[in-house]
Amino acid sequence: MKRFSDHQRLWFYRALTLVTTAILVHLLAVWAAPRLIMQVLMHSPAAQAMNMHNQAAFPPPVTAAARTVVMPSPDLLYSVCVFDVTAGPVRISANPNLKSYWSIALYAANSDNFFVINDRNAGAKPVNLWLVSESGTTEARSIPNGAQVVVSPSKSGFLLMRVLTGDYEAEKTVIEAARHTLTCTPA
Repeated sequence: MKRFSDHQRLWFYRALTLVTTAILVHLLAVWAAPRLIMQVLMHSPAAQAMNMHNQAAFPPPVTAAARTVVMPSPDLLYSVCVFDVTAGPVRISANPNLKSYWSIALYAANSDNFFVINDRNAGAKPVNLWLVSESGTTEARSIPNGAQVVVSPSKSGFLLMRVLTGDYEAEKTVIEAARHTLTCTPA
């Protein structure tokens, strides 16, 4: 059996170190990046200024100068909430009652989208969600009548409501009233 020379052994260990480092950096980036992004989103000074912890917040309409979200759509109005089910369920409700598109999406702390409801799913019915943690117990008597139970895969996360507007200035009163029906409150 042929033995490696010192030169070959050195290059083998360098290559092994490089491959191992690349794999570790890749795994760390894939695991850590989404969590870091969500932490910044949920706990940034802008989020704290909007006071959106277990409470709906209504940022102003998007303009060409707005870049808090990459490539924001000026045709959409956004409403947000950082939910926390650590202390118990969070009740999410909305009654947009619009003929145009709207949606409510829930994101876990690692940025996974785990629930979506929109104008097509809900129809004319109001949204009534009871958000609970995976480890939390829900007693049937504590869930409001007509509420849909949604299990959050993480203790905290992010709610994003989108409302489509073709002409914000012309539709302002109807659209703003619709998006302000969103509530996100501890139960």
